[in-house]
Amino acid sequence: MILGGDATLVDVAFAACTVLERAGETAVLCGGSAAAYYVPDLYQSLDIDFVVEVGAAPHVVDRALATLGYARVAEGHYRHDTLPYALAFPIGPLAIGREYVTAWRTERRDDLLLHVYTPTDVVRDRFLHYWAWGDRTALDVALAVARARDDVDLEAFAAWTTRELAADPSYDASRIGRFLRALGRGGGLGWEPSDL
Repeated sequence: MILGGDATLVDVAFAACTVLERAGETAVLCGGSAAAYYVPDLYQSLDIDFVVEVGAAPHVVDRALATLGYARVAEGHYRHDTLPYALAFPIGPLAIGREYVTAWRTERRDDLLLHVYTPTDVVRDRFLHYWAWGDRTALDVALAVARARDDVDLEAFAAWTTRELAADPSYDASRIGRFLRALGRGGGLGWEPSDL
């Protein structure tokens, strides 16, 4: 498979996921690169993060990605000579906070495929970066995805935040309310201004 010099992040993600799938490995696009997939006009990234479902042998990943012109430059990191996108394979399992991710979307483009976080999981993942570390860019991305997609399940999001708070009360609950209010939601999801 040949990637042209004008390949986008999404093009590279589809190609990488496909060659890994053909090599017997399930890789799921996650993190900011999954957000860039859903809202490419609002968020860009040069890093493409995949978690391999069962932890692939490095030589399998090396061989598969070499067919795209990618070579390993460090453990779990791959670069292309002419494309700006780096591929990274953070150590799994696939999880957001304390919850494992066991389902994702599989998108198809002709004979290519892409396993990717659902829009709801992208919102949870980016919000967690804001919630835990105060990353305002991650908050903006979570809001962008939630506003752009009508398939984000905010009830599931609110239930997840409740479970995370129960496990770690050091999280700032007011950030949940601010996020939901920024979306024009809150009262119907169990978060009221009095909770802040």
